[in-house]
Amino acid sequence: MKNNNERWTLAQEYEKNWWNERSSRIDFEFYERFASDLREYLKNVFKITPSTSILEIGSGAGGIVTYLKESNNRFAIDPLEKFYSTVSSFTEQRDKNVKYFTAKGENLPFESKMFDLVIMDNVLDHCDDPQKVMSEVKRVLKEKGILYFKQNTYHLWGRMIRSLMEIFLIDRGHPFTFSKKYLSKLMFSNGFKFIKSGRNGFYTTWKKELLSKSKKDKLKAMLFVTRDKVTYLLRSD
Repeated sequence: MKNNNERWTLAQEYEKNWWNERSSRIDFEFYERFASDLREYLKNVFKITPSTSILEIGSGAGGIVTYLKESNNRFAIDPLEKFYSTVSSFTEQRDKNVKYFTAKGENLPFESKMFDLVIMDNVLDHCDDPQKVMSEVKRVLKEKGILYFKQNTYHLWGRMIRSLMEIFLIDRGHPFTFSKKYLSKLMFSNGFKFIKSGRNGFYTTWKKELLSKSKKDKLKAMLFVTRDKVTYLLRSD
């Protein structure tokens, strides 16, 4: 895995183009659905209240946080926020009470121990330095604060194929490819305690890709470059 600012810049250009191509037809319904999934995952563990301070890292055009209206103290950061904030089809769907910032996860513009809840949904593989991002998450979370974390992971064969893809920059938007083992070590090394974990399963994703109308998805299925999305609920100790 590369730790290279030039590679990260290329990934950001890809991401910007991806959103720009969809700006005229994007619907934030999927963010609302993700917010419902988050609430369900937090059930019996953590309750969002008006005073809960929330940060979403890598919020994209709107973020899950725009639908967590139970809180009056919500923040979002994304390196491409200067772009997102100029697109009316994005800003019109946002909750105006969310404070958006242009920033990288490697250098969060917030005081230490500021947040009760941090959200990262498929963000870490887009970053410049995953270790530094997690160190910053640890810094800004309050003691016993909660991290809601989702990420695509790959089995050994999938990682090998993706390493070849990275050499030829076939997937420009994702500089990093993770295994569940690597993520577990990363979380433990930064002082996070696992409270809850779940996964979609490789077979479920493989079947969906195989039946997809997308040629790209079918190719991934045939090459067995199938991802497994994991969900972690972690506490900052």
